[in-house]
Amino acid sequence: MKELFNPLDYIPKYLKVIDKTGNLVPMTLFPVQKYYIENRSNRNIILKNRQTGMSTGIMADNSHALFTKQHERQTIITHDQETSEYLFQTVDRFYKNLPDDIRPETSWKSGTRMRFPELDSYIYIDSAKSDSIGIGHTLSRCHASEIAKWPHSKARSLFADLSQTVPLTGIFTIESTPKGRQGLFPELYQAGKTGDIPYKVFFFPWWWDITCVSDNKEFLEPRYIEKVAAKLNISTNELLSQETYLRESAKFTDAQLIFRRFKIMELGEIFFQEYPENDVDCWLSSEVSAIDGLTLKKYYELIKPGKQEGDLTIWKDVVGGHQYVIGVDTAAGLAKGDFSVASVLNVRNLEYVARIRGRMPPDLFAEQLFRLGKRYNEAEIGVEKVGHGHTVIRILIEKNYPNLYCYREYDEITKLTKFDYGWRTTSKSKPQMLDDLSSALRAGDLVSYSENLLNEANNLVIEKTASGSSKVVRASGYDDEWDAVSIGLQLRNNTPIFDGKRPGVSHYGR
Repeated sequence: MKELFNPLDYIPKYLKVIDKTGNLVPMTLFPVQKYYIENRSNRNIILKNRQTGMSTGIMADNSHALFTKQHERQTIITHDQETSEYLFQTVDRFYKNLPDDIRPETSWKSGTRMRFPELDSYIYIDSAKSDSIGIGHTLSRCHASEIAKWPHSKARSLFADLSQTVPLTGIFTIESTPKGRQGLFPELYQAGKTGDIPYKVFFFPWWWDITCVSDNKEFLEPRYIEKVAAKLNISTNELLSQETYLRESAKFTDAQLIFRRFKIMELGEIFFQEYPENDVDCWLSSEVSAIDGLTLKKYYELIKPGKQEGDLTIWKDVVGGHQYVIGVDTAAGLAKGDFSVASVLNVRNLEYVARIRGRMPPDLFAEQLFRLGKRYNEAEIGVEKVGHGHTVIRILIEKNYPNLYCYREYDEITKLTKFDYGWRTTSKSKPQMLDDLSSALRAGDLVSYSENLLNEANNLVIEKTASGSSKVVRASGYDDEWDAVSIGLQLRNNTPIFDGKRPGVSHYGR
């Protein structure tokens, strides 16, 4: 029987599930389930909305191997005991309803474990909250379910244990709905997306779920347009623009549009977490986020790749007679360390036009930065005066760069003004930098096409200190580009805007 060897044939023919009406029926593979089975690798990360059937699809795929192959060692780890029991019942239901002639014999079964002696295979299911998870043996398949909900105190160590017990020939699949931008799951997803870890990334927007439809045509009436727009704090034109885009790009039907409007009315901004439409703004509803989600969602729609010249990305090339500023954050250039970033802003219209971003030694970064400043009409360059920034400043001075930002401080004691090249990020200037860039984003003043800037903004959260005060920190990932753009904005806010040639030496006397 050839269907025994192919899960796409085996599952709909032999496995049964309880449908939404409470009836036991053959399992029909949903699009998301079929796509996963056809395209999975040995390491997978899945970002999806709630109740897509993804967990059931993964269990069905794994159960096919469990019931037909020898020496299968499988586990499912969920976020709580109740879910563990529910998923075990699903696997048990698969098993009990197999035809007699293909159902393998089981030697023992508990509420969380099953063993098949003829195949020398077994499966156990447990909760991440359990204190008795034993992971000292090799697994052929592991399913980490709703990992975003795993206890924070145990998630990282448990993931490390599980990932190392599944050999490269096995299958390790992580799946979850988003739950804020902090924690293990968003870190793993972003690392998989950027190629920092060798996991295949799957993102399924909510309209892949064929059950996300409604026939309540009342929500197509014009009076609901204003109500839905108000829930998102956007104009009716913006809402209609979103819906037009979805109709054209995702081939939205009226039934899907009605569902979207209904759920936005019900959930507000949280809709974009519960029903992701892209893999950027679905993380944005964390209560401790420094930048609100709807602000960044608007910028997501502006993203474009730009022209690449090595480490240089150009969204808009230089325009004669325009003033530019460049904010700079310098790193050590380590292979797996932070990035050195130089961000170019147009002074007049606050457009983010170009960026150097790469891991390179500070002296090589300084050479690229020198050329970038010259290219953009001898832009004013503000290098953060910390760590390796000193090296970059020294090289720019040695090369006689003509427009280097200079910090000025008046000493009340000596009655003298001190000058010092480089931007100083201090306990006083850091909050101002965050407030100014956040304000520019909310107001739509900054014109930006950079996806990485949004990713870094996603990582900024508000954290309580021991004294009870608040501070902004990065939850995960990098913040180099955010810092560079913040510095550039500070330079821009202190630069007189004029037409024609730059008058005199305007970079002194800040």
